Amino acid sequence: MFNLSDETDYKLLSKTKSYYNFFILAVLSLFTAIFIRLLFLSFDNSNHAITKVRDTSQKALPTIYDFNKITLAYSDYNYSIKNVKNDVKYLKRNIPLNEILETIYIGNPYIKFEKILTRKYPHSAITNNTIGHTNIDHKGVSLIEKFIDQKNENIYLSLDIQIQKKIHDSLYKDTMNLKPDYAMNVLVDLSKEEIVSNVFLDNRNVKDRFDQTLLPLKDLKFDFGSVFKAFTVYSALKNQKIDINEYFDVDQPVFIGSKIINDFPRNSKIPMQVGDILKKSSNRGAILIRRNLDCQNEFKVDLDEIGLLNSTNVGFGMISVEPTVNNFRGSYCDNIPFGYGLSISPIQLINAYGKIVTGRNDFSATLEKKEKLYKNRYNKISNIVTKLLFYANETDNELYKNFLVAGKTGTSDQTILNNKKFQNVTYVSFFPYNNPKYLNFTFMQNPKESYGKYMTAGNTVKPTFYNILKEIYIYLDLSIINTKSRDI
Repeated sequence: MFNLSDETDYKLLSKTKSYYNFFILAVLSLFTAIFIRLLFLSFDNSNHAITKVRDTSQKALPTIYDFNKITLAYSDYNYSIKNVKNDVKYLKRNIPLNEILETIYIGNPYIKFEKILTRKYPHSAITNNTIGHTNIDHKGVSLIEKFIDQKNENIYLSLDIQIQKKIHDSLYKDTMNLKPDYAMNVLVDLSKEEIVSNVFLDNRNVKDRFDQTLLPLKDLKFDFGSVFKAFTVYSALKNQKIDINEYFDVDQPVFIGSKIINDFPRNSKIPMQVGDILKKSSNRGAILIRRNLDCQNEFKVDLDEIGLLNSTNVGFGMISVEPTVNNFRGSYCDNIPFGYGLSISPIQLINAYGKIVTGRNDFSATLEKKEKLYKNRYNKISNIVTKLLFYANETDNELYKNFLVAGKTGTSDQTILNNKKFQNVTYVSFFPYNNPKYLNFTFMQNPKESYGKYMTAGNTVKPTFYNILKEIYIYLDLSIINTKSRDI
């Protein structure tokens, strides 16, 4: 017991009180420091905008938004705990702030806290092979991310992520049944020349899948098959070399060099008019139409004019691959008319159709948000071609007539190792045919891992498109539909 009358005891008590006060002050200071630290960390973590993210060693990249200002990519911090004794070993990565104190303040001098500026992709599952990536130094290294690394302002894409999600889910369902190696669907607003949706699904083994730094829309190329027949008819009409009421005898043998060209399935013995050549997808008919044209001075000139012989810009400085002309079966002049011998990227095929159906020779679809409206420049040729493709696209699906969908299917053979054959199937469609507003590209490689007449585009990607349209039409601007035909 302390005796306050004793001077020694009094001094001891006074000293004890001083120690106690010092201890209280130290504890309060520690908790104050911790609170302030957490406050600053919380402030850093709550700000995603380019103007508010701060870091002394790295620079935040612009935020990427979709057409409706939904965030697709932004810069933010990751918090990690690491042990730096000997070799650096990360104990926890990307941890919540409320878990930091327990590890940081245990008194181990080798435990360090790390704050790293990283890139976040809220919709990465459905924007793969479109947005691109950054490296460990937070620099854009591929696709759109590579472009915006040089910009100091936020980026707005033409993509509508809500529509893209609808298309992604619908396409995924069909791939579960058809089991292609991979599938693509691209939706374009023709009046704005904007890519509304760009979906790519790679169903192969992980080791075989495409690098995420590639944009299949511009980096893959194929012989697309019979979708090219529309270009053949377009060129012949443009050069006034055929009449749509003209008949072509497709049951007579047609040769390219010594190789006989067959039609599948076999056609009737009645000669075909131009519309039926498109509808029945006659290879012989396409060759006979082309042979009315001078290959170099007419046909090739038109292919070049609609953008099939050169690379193109898909936006943000991203250029498509160069087309490849293959002297398939000895004569590209007679093979290109029905879709072989010219390998191009999907964006080139899309733009070529866009030019023909809108009448705008400068048509160019892009991932950049334009917010500009373009009027269709109707002319006699585009008017005839769109009518023919509406007739050729006839189907019993109710959406065909409801939305006046025109289009063309294409099936091309591909041979792989051990002479195993499979098919690439394509369907290019646009609607309404009498005032084109939207264009869609649907593609699959190697559906069902088989080869044969039942795996044609008409039996695979065409129904797939109508499944997609059923899911998205309510989100599209289709108030312009008029069932009356447009005549010039």
